[in-house]
Amino acid sequence: MEMNITAKGYKVTEDFTKIAEKKLKKLEKLFNDDENVTVTVAITKEKTSYKTVLIVKYRAFDFRAESEEGTPYDAIDIIIPRVEGQIRKQKDIWAKSKKGTENVYDESED
Repeated sequence: MEMNITAKGYKVTEDFTKIAEKKLKKLEKLFNDDENVTVTVAITKEKTSYKTVLIVKYRAFDFRAESEEGTPYDAIDIIIPRVEGQIRKQKDIWAKSKKGTENVYDESED
């Protein structure tokens, strides 16, 4: 899992990077080890708050959540469960579509 943290108007500290990496590790259990996953966290300083956007690129899908909170730490606590829910929902859709398919070809030779 590749992680990128960018900021505009905010200096990303090592402390924030460590906390974000630790919390984003929860998302790793949703992906197979062989999958290429890119996680991008973008923080923008607004007048009195911080807008934080989390984008997870997995296969051909982009899962995105954003939050505007007083600190980036609070925002990351809110957006990780949102993205986690989106990923679980999409994986359920994939699983349901695979369950209902049957092999329509007759493999026995006459």
